[in-house]
Amino acid sequence: MKKVSKLALSILFMVANASYACNIDFNITLQTFGEGVLVELRSGTPGRSRVVMSTRSSGGNVSFSSLCPGRYFLAIGNDESVSVTPVRDFEENVSYSSRITMQRGSGNVGRQSRKSL
Repeated sequence: MKKVSKLALSILFMVANASYACNIDFNITLQTFGEGVLVELRSGTPGRSRVVMSTRSSGGNVSFSSLCPGRYFLAIGNDESVSVTPVRDFEENVSYSSRITMQRGSGNVGRQSRKSL
């Protein structure tokens, strides 16, 4: 039986993953009532996530592009306590959009500690 080198395995892994096109767009209409916030796009689920992209916004349109298929959610805020959207499963060749109005205690976001993400 032939041994396969680490380089060959790495190339095979890259080719296998190349079938996933990172062509997903996520467009958000964000209303913050003039307050500047940090908008983090995170992959995974709260408690087991990582920041994929982030941007500062005072409201308006926020866009993230060239995303790969996977699970994503947003963490929005400036302090230790951030607003967190529900997790969404993104599929390739699809564009997604959300409309978010920042309000404490209601709406389509919940509050969570940034460290817990």
